[in-house]
Amino acid sequence: MKREKGTLYYCQHSWDLYPDNCPCDVHFVEYLESRNITGKSIFHFGTGEHHIVGKKNHERGNPNDIFGITASYQPAKCRSKECETYLDFIYKNPVAANHYKVLFSDVYTLTPSLLPDFDIVTLFHLCEFYDEEYSSYARLNDLGLLEMFLEKLKPSGQILFFPSWHGDPNDIGEKCKTAKATTVKMINDFVAQSRLAVDEEYKSILICSKPEPGPAPAR
Repeated sequence: MKREKGTLYYCQHSWDLYPDNCPCDVHFVEYLESRNITGKSIFHFGTGEHHIVGKKNHERGNPNDIFGITASYQPAKCRSKECETYLDFIYKNPVAANHYKVLFSDVYTLTPSLLPDFDIVTLFHLCEFYDEEYSSYARLNDLGLLEMFLEKLKPSGQILFFPSWHGDPNDIGEKCKTAKATTVKMINDFVAQSRLAVDEEYKSILICSKPEPGPAPAR
């Protein structure tokens, strides 16, 4: 896809479920279920046309509240398949609309003052979409996005990453390879600066949190 300067970022594709190459959403759903995580507010970066995170939440009785974001848009047809799939889902399952919201937007234009605090934030696609030249209109870059969501993370909250490719090594493109390497470096830098703590790895997902503040220095 060739981006045009002066236009909002969008992805002309809608993303189906590819658990062999990109299992993060599947593993996130399994993580929530296996730990019986309930009553949490969740920000989910990248819904996919499959909307598996929101749909599985509904199948479980809507134990969590999920705010998803998508930038999937086909400008020639003035439509977004991921948004249309979401609309069809909540039309047929209106109770789910109470617990699963989807916003169309460039994630890098999010405004902290318009966002609540979250218990769980998924940044599975960090470093995959920002372009320094074409995204100059956006208030955030990848570093700013991570910093913002750390500020929006509740004290006991978790921030989740998908730091490595899980498909055939021959299938990974240079852009994706660079994105994953940049993500890992950013995580490592934040850990070294005591701005992030690694809690555990769950299958393909790296689960982090904000470190506990240390004791105040003695006077």
